[in-house]
Amino acid sequence: MSGFQLRRLQVTGPQVDPAEITFDAGLNVVSGPSDTGKSYLVETIDYMLGAGTPPRQIPESRGYDTARLLITAHDGREFQLTRALAGGDFLLADLAAGAADPVTLGQRHSAGTGENISSFLLRLIGLDGKRVRKNAQNELQNLSFRNLAHLVIVDEESIIKKGSPIHSGESTQRTTQASVFKLLLSGQDDGALIAAKKPAIAKAELDAKIALLDQLIAEYEGELGELTPDLADLGPQLERLDASLAASAQALQLQRSAFEEQEHARQSAWQTRDEIRARHEEILALLERFTLLDQHYGSDLDRLEAVSEAGFFFVALDSGRCPLCGAPAGDHHHDGVQPDGDIEATRTACAQEIVKILQLRAELALTVSDLQSERQQLRERFDSARTAYLTADALVREALTPAVSAARAEHTGLLETRAGVQQAIALVERISDLRSRRMDAESALGNSGRVTDERPGLPPASVQAFGTAVETLLDAWRFPHEKPVYFDERSQDLILGARRRGEQGKGLRALTHAAFSIGLLQTCRSLQFPAVGFVILDSPLVTFREADRQEAGLDAAARLEVKQAFYRDLAQGVTSDQVIIVENEDPDASLRTGIVSHIFTKRFDSGRSGFFPVAAPPVLKA
Repeated sequence: MSGFQLRRLQVTGPQVDPAEITFDAGLNVVSGPSDTGKSYLVETIDYMLGAGTPPRQIPESRGYDTARLLITAHDGREFQLTRALAGGDFLLADLAAGAADPVTLGQRHSAGTGENISSFLLRLIGLDGKRVRKNAQNELQNLSFRNLAHLVIVDEESIIKKGSPIHSGESTQRTTQASVFKLLLSGQDDGALIAAKKPAIAKAELDAKIALLDQLIAEYEGELGELTPDLADLGPQLERLDASLAASAQALQLQRSAFEEQEHARQSAWQTRDEIRARHEEILALLERFTLLDQHYGSDLDRLEAVSEAGFFFVALDSGRCPLCGAPAGDHHHDGVQPDGDIEATRTACAQEIVKILQLRAELALTVSDLQSERQQLRERFDSARTAYLTADALVREALTPAVSAARAEHTGLLETRAGVQQAIALVERISDLRSRRMDAESALGNSGRVTDERPGLPPASVQAFGTAVETLLDAWRFPHEKPVYFDERSQDLILGARRRGEQGKGLRALTHAAFSIGLLQTCRSLQFPAVGFVILDSPLVTFREADRQEAGLDAAARLEVKQAFYRDLAQGVTSDQVIIVENEDPDASLRTGIVSHIFTKRFDSGRSGFFPVAAPPVLKA
């Protein structure tokens, strides 16, 4: 269950005694003659629930500057709201044990933050974040508690008005207030509605749209005229171009393949030339080195032959004595000098070395011959590779490159032509779409001034439940009325039999207004929709007097019975929610059981004088 109830209202000042009144669940009655602060009490409660206008100052309220309202949520949590009577923001204190320090609540509703009085109260009710319709164009606004306040706080002037209790009297709020009533009886807000523009704005936008479409159509038609004069041939022309492009692409591919083949041959011939040139240079270097080696071989042969010939002549000389020491030949030995008998061995070694060198020289000559032969072959291969390169290069440069360029140019030209045709076709389609949109805009322009306030209907089950609840209350109060009682969505008010509620006299309107407000609370509870949790009614019975006797067909006793039945039914029927009645006449003593009753006597010597501690202006403390 959602909602909250009032528990205590207190106004204080720095040098005056506090003025305080308490309430409880069920029926609460504040009664007494005029000028005892009853209307001030209702205005202050409304002020403490977010009204922008402070309560009217009366003589008894001088010296008081602060109001505090204690409320209890349906889950049992208690909160105290504090606000200066001069206006401004609120101070919210959570009275639960261990709660945080008081926080400031703004006086104006804002959906962007929860730090304001309206969002706080709506969270307690279960309606925070709801959206309601505010005009015939389905523009939406965030629900504020002030949109609900006139349904639960009914002052003495509103309770007798002829208009529907749904409406507060402000013509600019009628759509919003009807949407709020629908929200309470359906549980669904208007967040899904899509806003329609105001007629003047819609017409101006459509005029501008048509002008823009005309400008675009003219520009596109000019571009189309530059592209082609024959619109009928665009489709066939595109088909012919597609066929030509397919053939052109195939021809271009063939030319590219031939080009790539010859280009590969040219590169291969060039690479072969480079390899042959490198090998030729390598052979030349080897031949130079082998020439030097052959020269070394010749020098070695000359030296060995000279040594061999010298040994031959040396052996043929006569033997004698040593010219140094005179020793006979063969008897004298010197370190490092071979004896005479080793000369033949030396000659033999030289002959063997000469044979070896000659063999090596022969092998070298064979190698040189092979290299010379390879060199000749390389010359022939080089000439062949050069011829192949020149042939491929000439074919690439003189035949294939021009052929590929021509095929590519032809293909590119066809692509450009097709792009132009496609652009022309796109322009034709775009112009057709713009003309269709222009026709739609002209049609919408013809209907732009027609605005109907088609508000979403109420659920039939909810309407029936509400009418039944009101009729049950009126029956319990012994109120004279025709049947059936039902809610008329067209007039947004109750119909009693064949008569509209607002067509009755003041006293009857006041009682039926009371039944409307209480019946709405009971219907929300029975349908398990969010409800505020309390209703305050100022003077629902005071106008039920002689003026309505003849119209209602009731004498004094019957009218008294209506009054007693009114209190009796509410005392017994309202238990979990809260109804606060503010009246001039006290309820009968026999009915006060089960009623939280505050009787203002306007006397100093009997009971409570009024809401404030004294009837006269407050006496300042010494």
